Amino acid sequence: MKTFPILLTGLLLVSCSPYPTEHNAHDNQFIQIFYHSGLYDEFDTFHGTYQKDLIPGIAKTTMWLTAREQGIILDKVERSKFFSLPDTIYPELNAHQFPDMGPQVLRVKYRDQDKTVVWYFPLDARNIATHLIESLQSLLDDIIASKPEYKALPPRKGGYQ
Repeated sequence: MKTFPILLTGLLLVSCSPYPTEHNAHDNQFIQIFYHSGLYDEFDTFHGTYQKDLIPGIAKTTMWLTAREQGIILDKVERSKFFSLPDTIYPELNAHQFPDMGPQVLRVKYRDQDKTVVWYFPLDARNIATHLIESLQSLLDDIIASKPEYKALPPRKGGYQ
């Protein structure tokens, strides 16, 4: 009967561990991201998924951020004052983009802060928010493209015209 408390203690230690295990094969997502770009690309750490637009078609995979990647993103979010950005960044007046990619979205949840920014192309280069959102977008695109899960997906078959 003495082995039961020891086994229970061991089980609790493993289940509370901050390190990935067989049942929790990813780092804790202390910053959560939902990022929709292009027509169908979506990265979602709320659910641990990535969806790639294959043009035509879509491929999906599981994808999480490492603690290091989250730290890099959090630093960029704080430096860009993301939580103070306007909710919507409007396109340049009287400018059009073809094809129209529709609304682009970045949602970041960190502790008690939860912010969603929506933007439309073509962005107005005179707007400071444009540069901040482009910088975040570039960082996220680079991190996503560097992940083995992304590299394992099929390549895009075409492009939008």
